[in-house]
Amino acid sequence: MFKVLSLVLSITGLTSCIYDNEASCMQYAVKPFLADNKGVQHSDTAVKSIRAYLFTGGKFEREITSESSGRFIVSFNKRLKSSLALLGYPSGDSLSVKNPEEGESMDDAAATLLPSTGNISPEGFYYGCLNYTPSSSVVPSSEEISVSMCTKRATVHVVVENLTEMYGSGGDYIIELRGQRNEVAFNDTIMGDSITYTLKASFDNKDNLCSDAVYTLPTKNGERIQVTIYRDDKLIWQSSKDSGGNGVALSGGDNKALLVNVELRGTGIQVMSWSDYSVSTIIN
Repeated sequence: MFKVLSLVLSITGLTSCIYDNEASCMQYAVKPFLADNKGVQHSDTAVKSIRAYLFTGGKFEREITSESSGRFIVSFNKRLKSSLALLGYPSGDSLSVKNPEEGESMDDAAATLLPSTGNISPEGFYYGCLNYTPSSSVVPSSEEISVSMCTKRATVHVVVENLTEMYGSGGDYIIELRGQRNEVAFNDTIMGDSITYTLKASFDNKDNLCSDAVYTLPTKNGERIQVTIYRDDKLIWQSSKDSGGNGVALSGGDNKALLVNVELRGTGIQVMSWSDYSVSTIIN
């Protein structure tokens, strides 16, 4: 998913390799940059820290400290598969990022959303990875490698149409969003506990029940999100499929509107970008 996007030649100032056997040592200067979900480089002032973690043979070896320039000088054994996982995030009180234990699997070590903040994915949360596989043709260790870090936050809004026509203006309506999880492993796999978000919502001037934006992680591969609507604690509508019968999922960087028409049973959720929905409400 993440790949080397550019190589800058003739980089100088690399430190000595940390391994005793220089013949088996590789060393790169890695320079991360932030990108949107289309891979376009951009800046994000919400990112306050970028940390790098070296995994050898899929097991945690050590954390790499950045230089003042933002580069990470990485030494590793060129005879072994290695991965440098990069995490960018705003602060420790918005996301739990603990150093893995030495030897811990890359599949198990994870960054976790905090229940104290409602399991909300923070603004400024990014992931990138540089993978190295031993081969006869490798990038010379004198070169700097630029690695993209893409956002792990997805945004979703739920809009419910024709509620008052079907059920009247009275009653207490609740919208729930299920199917998202609360962790990103250091190998970029979504994992952890399943989360149920109870959405804050209010009626707009067209009598549609519109939720506030909810900030989540991407949907775990193979899973889908589910929208459930209650009136006075009674289930009145539920679906995890779109209007074409496919499962609904979110990717990092998405900003989606999920439209529910309770009057049309069995039609599923209409999925569109939030910007397109906003424009359509102005036109109509």
